[in-house]
Amino acid sequence: MDVNACGAARSKAAAPRPEADVVLPAPADEVARAYRVQGWWRSGETFATDLRRGAARHPRRAALVQHHALAPEGRRLTVLSYGRLDLYVDRFAGALAALGVRPGDPVAYQLPSRWETAALFLACVRLGAVAVPVLPGFGVRGLGQVLALSQARVCVVPDVWEGVPYAGPLAALAAELPWLRHRVVLATTPADVPAAASRTEAVDFGPHFLRTPHERGPYRPAGRRLGPCDPADRVCLQVAVRGPGDACSLVLHSANTLYAGCRALAAPVPPGAARPDEESHRVSYSALPLTSLASILFTVCRPLTVGGTGVLQDVWAPGSCLDLLAGTGAGHAYAAPAQWAEVDAEQRCAPRPLPRLRLVLSGGRTSTPPELLAALPQTLGAPVRGVWGAPELGLGIVARGDIPAERAGRSDGMPVPGLEVSALADRAAPTDGEDRLRVRGPSVCLGVRREDGGAPEATWGRAGGWVDVGDLARPDGLGGVHVTARAHGRTGAFFLVPVDRLEAALHTHPGVREAVVVPWTDAEAGERPCAVVVPAAEDVPPALPDLRAHLTAQGIPDAALPNRLELVGSLPRDDQGRLRRDGLRGWLERLRPGRPRSTP
Repeated sequence: MDVNACGAARSKAAAPRPEADVVLPAPADEVARAYRVQGWWRSGETFATDLRRGAARHPRRAALVQHHALAPEGRRLTVLSYGRLDLYVDRFAGALAALGVRPGDPVAYQLPSRWETAALFLACVRLGAVAVPVLPGFGVRGLGQVLALSQARVCVVPDVWEGVPYAGPLAALAAELPWLRHRVVLATTPADVPAAASRTEAVDFGPHFLRTPHERGPYRPAGRRLGPCDPADRVCLQVAVRGPGDACSLVLHSANTLYAGCRALAAPVPPGAARPDEESHRVSYSALPLTSLASILFTVCRPLTVGGTGVLQDVWAPGSCLDLLAGTGAGHAYAAPAQWAEVDAEQRCAPRPLPRLRLVLSGGRTSTPPELLAALPQTLGAPVRGVWGAPELGLGIVARGDIPAERAGRSDGMPVPGLEVSALADRAAPTDGEDRLRVRGPSVCLGVRREDGGAPEATWGRAGGWVDVGDLARPDGLGGVHVTARAHGRTGAFFLVPVDRLEAALHTHPGVREAVVVPWTDAEAGERPCAVVVPAAEDVPPALPDLRAHLTAQGIPDAALPNRLELVGSLPRDDQGRLRRDGLRGWLERLRPGRPRSTP
């Protein structure tokens, strides 16, 4: 659909709404007051407010810098000023309103890390809609799950990205989603390719969002409030999370929980480190997808609160990462361990000067190999910290790397200021045992919506503010936390892998009698899944390429495919017949080429 189809969009917007509005949780009044008094939360201000303020104070300062990998040489860098970004956010908010989106409506998008993605999130915040970003690793099936659970009214996808078509599969999904009122397609292919938007009868992002001045027209957002709730306390973001059995849930955040997460990122200068200039302090780079909570916080929300600049990269490449860090004078950088391993190798081969780099963060929901944590400070010339986080709270635990336990991977560090962690909650009764990791604090989500379709579970209800993130943890004995196991047995370097779904798909292969998926630490790729398989016939064991092809045919996304295979005669079990996953993981970590491959 092009810009001339706006009339059709208006008629559809006026049609009866088939879905029932979902009542989203809000914080208790006493909780909100306490966090405001402590400075963790704000009153009446969102990140759209920060952008408007920045556009008035320094309209020409860079708000976003984005590297376009597929653009012609000399045109790969886009710099968007505060004034220009503010205009586009107004325009995008008007474009959404023209499609019938009103305050409280969910807007889903599965887009690459481009400035349009950031502007779309901010447009949702300005309009009062709810942004629902979807990681590319979810695939088509996962996108359908998120659309069904969120009841998104609008979904925005690229036509084709990195060889994967999105517009056609979304059109096929729409037949089963009566509440999805509009599909929007962002063109990323060359101009001579027929527009996927017109082929699939979708709204064309370019004419409708980019080139129509909605900010001047009747659809200019009015900023209407939803009831008595403060705009900063309303749900503005729903983060999709995979669970057991490939189930999907939505983590509900407000502008205030995100703001508290931004404050957790404002780490002090490490002892002995030179204090950089203020400009480098404001420039933040993230290599993670912009549809992840980490990148939304690190490259959009936090820079806006300090008048800074977010740096984006739409296609990962270690050389481009280093060029961006050097060219923008980035002071903070965040990436997954697998990405930092590639950057480490690239910097050793072709070093770039990084005099303004102040702090490097590595991790998230996956661990960083101790060898990498030890090597990066010398390679990049900046302090490096391993971090643990989750969609339920953003950044949660930070390791300075200056004690032996952290350097050896036996501790994940200390909780960020303001965060309570269950493993440390009862200091009067320390324990060496593992327990479910629960968190409470100003950056913790307002609630979680499960795939059963019921009402969202409010954080500040019967649970008293505690949220179970599913991981296992124990005290490290030094006042910090050691995360010992990931939620639901998930693993992965860039995207969390649903182990149960992967194992079920492996068992459908004719050459597999038994199979289990175990995380292991690849020195180059970080935490990745390994398939431990008992062959159906010893003389004809399956090969890794064969298993990967089979899993792909079963709908497993590339990001979840195992990169290692171990063949065994049997799987280790305890006296009660339960699988010894921890023993298998320890065995994998001890294995080296040339050693006998016998299970423990």
